[in-house]
Amino acid sequence: MYEVRTLTIHYGKPLPSDIESAKQEIEKFLSNFSDAVDEYKSNYKIKPTYLRISFPNPPFLDDLDSFSKEIEFLTEKYSINLGQIDSNYNKLSEAIITIATNKMFSSIIMEGSGWEEALKISKSLHELASNNPELGANIGVNTLNEKYFITPYYPLASAVPGKVMISAALTYPNYLKDSYTKNGYNGMISSVIEAGKLAQDMAIYIANKLNIEYAGVDLSVSPWMEESSLGLIEQVSGVRLPKSGFAYGLRKVNEALFQASKNLKTVGFNEVMLPIAEDSKLKARASEGDLTARHLAMLSGVCLAGLDLAVVPYDINGVAGLLLDVSAYARTKSKTLGVRIIPVESVEPGDKVDLGRFGETPVISI
Repeated sequence: MYEVRTLTIHYGKPLPSDIESAKQEIEKFLSNFSDAVDEYKSNYKIKPTYLRISFPNPPFLDDLDSFSKEIEFLTEKYSINLGQIDSNYNKLSEAIITIATNKMFSSIIMEGSGWEEALKISKSLHELASNNPELGANIGVNTLNEKYFITPYYPLASAVPGKVMISAALTYPNYLKDSYTKNGYNGMISSVIEAGKLAQDMAIYIANKLNIEYAGVDLSVSPWMEESSLGLIEQVSGVRLPKSGFAYGLRKVNEALFQASKNLKTVGFNEVMLPIAEDSKLKARASEGDLTARHLAMLSGVCLAGLDLAVVPYDINGVAGLLLDVSAYARTKSKTLGVRIIPVESVEPGDKVDLGRFGETPVISI
């Protein structure tokens, strides 16, 4: 079957100017959010796997450590994304380390201006991972420079200043794979619509309870370990990654998501995701040694595969180049592409790095 992966609040309402009052406002809103979800569960016997809240930009950026520590207790129940940070922020490395260390998420906005910017971001990502590779999972790079991007997926989720909205996402790779196997391509489209409507109905119910705007459902196919996006794409394409023909399968599934989206209000990416650390089959392919970060970057041309939760050897110039390549694809597609790449010292392709809740993840070459 399938699950509603998350309901994400996009909280763009201005917060009070002092940290304590801001904390109280956030805590009160999240409590009401949780009560509404519990009421939905009581009525319909289902609930989302995760509850999330995202902000436009990190509140109290100049006193981020104090603010993060003040609300860290909320991360025991909710995932918190502090929003977007411009790559030209003079304390970029310090900010992302503070956010990730306090168990929260954020994204770096990449203007795509060239090597100087890419190298600065790359150095910050290297510094983050040098503290603890697990922290790298909490910080992404928005390679299109799209401000206030609305998606339920972390770490690129943000919020529109002045608005409070809700979005939803699904976990359903195996459900779609079974539908495709049994009922063909049109059957898979019908299953996307069925699952999407459930997520949409849930989000609209909560939006009405909280008197906020329903933003939409992100129909992206995102994995969680044995719920493998790769398994679905290999079934549709008829080949194993990274053989020729795999990109065709990605495109076919993305077309199915596009057809299904005509029946729903959608938001965000709405494409296949291939985060290495979250997909057991993808980990296995990466361990075989044929998969490279550059190969995944090239797949960004046909889907949101991008570079997500990819562990690579320490290489400041190489990571910067990958960021520029994905940025080039994003601009060609005129569509936001996110990158989560985790550079680690003293590792070689084929080694494994412990990423905490994601488990051991194989290192791939750049």
